[in-house]
Amino acid sequence: MTENWHQNLKNKNREELIAAAKDLFMKQSFLKVNIKDVCDVAGVSRVTFYKHFQSMNELIFEVQMEILESMTQFVRSAPSSIEMNGKQMLASMLNAWIDYARQHSGYIKFILLFDLHFEAYDYSKELKENYRNFVMRGKERHFLMDALEAGVKDGSLKFDTEPLSTAHFIFTSMMGLLQKMSLISKDDFKNELQDIQIANRFVDMLVQYLSTESDESPALK
Repeated sequence: MTENWHQNLKNKNREELIAAAKDLFMKQSFLKVNIKDVCDVAGVSRVTFYKHFQSMNELIFEVQMEILESMTQFVRSAPSSIEMNGKQMLASMLNAWIDYARQHSGYIKFILLFDLHFEAYDYSKELKENYRNFVMRGKERHFLMDALEAGVKDGSLKFDTEPLSTAHFIFTSMMGLLQKMSLISKDDFKNELQDIQIANRFVDMLVQYLSTESDESPALK
């Protein structure tokens, strides 16, 4: 009983630290946030912080992975029904992705900043390896694969010899577009609306290109 209580408290403290860091990172660049800031918001001591994370960088990586997980889960949970074919499933998922980016522009902006710093600066080998393993696991079973494979099977999407490459292409294209959208000020309603319209048009064009209804053309590589 006591052991379970301590474990639950430990898990609670870890979750509170991640939540506090995420909240702070949405208000300012993670480059400006330190351990004391996170501990103050989480209501825990530095000693408790170091029981869970060896450094601020480790916490930043944890937040990045949690945001990516929440984003992909949101897209996976897009509205669907047994009547929908693969093409409709894909369109629903991509539209949900746009909706996620609209609701959580701060998360998308964080991913952008993290990606820039991950490539440009020297983090510990262990952190980089753990993160690359996390990304690789996501790529091996891409969250768009079910829709793409269903579309090929039911004939609503073109046959693709490299569906995983297509999934990666869609991910890279969508993230580039959504990250650009995240930089628009929330007070700039006109440009925000224009960007959402552009994103919707991009999804329509992408789905149409992959559709068997489009002109015959080679699969995306």
